[in-house]
Amino acid sequence: MSRLRHALAALRGMPRRRVALLAPVGLVLIVAVIVLGRGDGSTVTTDEEDRPDRSRQVSTSKNVPGTETTAETTAAPTTAAPTTTAPPTTVAVEAVPVADEASGQAGPQLLPVLPPEPWPQGCCAPLTNLGFDSPEGEPGPAVAVKVSNAPEADPHTNLHRADLIYELRAEDVSRFIAVYHSRAADVIGPIRSARTADPLIVKSLGRPMLVFSGGNDYVMNMMQAREDDGTLVQMTSGRAPGQFFRTDDRVLPHNFYGHRPGWIAARGAETASPARQTDFGGGDGVNTVTGQPVKVSVSIGQSDSWWQWDDTSQMWLRFQHGRPHVDKETGYQIGRTSVVILGTGYPPSPADRRSPEADSDGSGEAWVLTGRDYIHGQWTRSSPSDTWHLTDDRGSTITLNSGPVYIGLTDVPPRIE
Repeated sequence: MSRLRHALAALRGMPRRRVALLAPVGLVLIVAVIVLGRGDGSTVTTDEEDRPDRSRQVSTSKNVPGTETTAETTAAPTTAAPTTTAPPTTVAVEAVPVADEASGQAGPQLLPVLPPEPWPQGCCAPLTNLGFDSPEGEPGPAVAVKVSNAPEADPHTNLHRADLIYELRAEDVSRFIAVYHSRAADVIGPIRSARTADPLIVKSLGRPMLVFSGGNDYVMNMMQAREDDGTLVQMTSGRAPGQFFRTDDRVLPHNFYGHRPGWIAARGAETASPARQTDFGGGDGVNTVTGQPVKVSVSIGQSDSWWQWDDTSQMWLRFQHGRPHVDKETGYQIGRTSVVILGTGYPPSPADRRSPEADSDGSGEAWVLTGRDYIHGQWTRSSPSDTWHLTDDRGSTITLNSGPVYIGLTDVPPRIE
């Protein structure tokens, strides 16, 4: 904008005839300055923004190491650990709309939309109360991954296979903490930076692996302290060389991915299996049902989404940006057996007052959809070490149906229809 002011000052010193001749050119320049200067709510820069672990190395398709901040954008390395899904495919950035929900028009689909992928039957994975298909099985670690939810990051890779998905604010838009345990999943992403709320949310898992792309000095020091006290095990690319990469199909910073099997091979032995985070056993008539809605709309920061009940899959299907929220590689729509929305505050983070930190302990209002039923109630969590306890309006414990779970932390009540 300072260049614009200098240009206007120069025009005031010119003869009127010359100014008239230059007017069309000046108008174009003014428009260009305004467009280029516009901010993007998904990449609001604060002091808590990405600051990569300086020792990290990022693999490239040429097998030439480079730091995350300078590495060339490339396809996934061919020497990756055994995969359960192909690395992200090349898709034009323009295929991911900024937002089109307001217009009521669905955005472009990269693949035909498929119903949610069936979950393994059996018992008793702690985060779903269902079976396993992960190679590590029940003793395997909980791997919690910070995933971007900026429009440029949608669709995601293997988000649909997370046992538990947290959604919380990070500046204007939301981010996910996707927790993997019972399902096989190789490539995951796009991965983003850590925030001060993350250790507080994942601590109750019981020494999980937390995967993230970086953070400011305050956050990185906090992460090291939480690793030292046994809260979590950090995973950044310097701790698993060759297991992170960037793609050339998306803009920075929404093109950073990694290989879960490689992370587990590098540091899985330092983690612990997850503890159960919610009470299961719903579907047997014990819950006091408030109603049976067909749709719930959720706003977390400036990220709007909705969940719609599907009789065929017996799941709540996720939609955002005006279209089904699907997996980038397969087209499977994200589905959850239970959608849990927790009313919580967002005071400023100690790392940066411009960055919000979710209040994840204490108590607040809860809106719980499990199976076809909706139960209104309260949530309580005495400390970050404790799991979430949900009670209905009569004070009875809310139990969830077996299956994958979504937990959204919001300061805006959902709209239930």
